Amino acid sequence: DVNEEGTEAAAATGVVVGPVSAPPTAVPVFRADHPFVFLIMEKDSGTILFMGRVTNPMEA
Repeated sequence: DVNEEGTEAAAATGVVVGPVSAPPTAVPVFRADHPFVFLIMEKDSGTILFMGRVTNPMEA
């Protein structure tokens, strides 16, 4: 408010709750029955954080 005496501060807080992501999709099948290479990457920059290989997955 503004009047002859000055101004008065007021604050308001609001919260809105709603879905923020797409509905889940079917998880693809991953069969590790042969040698493979894998990467762990940072999504936004594409930086490789870790890289590994599995040479004989049947031993695990």
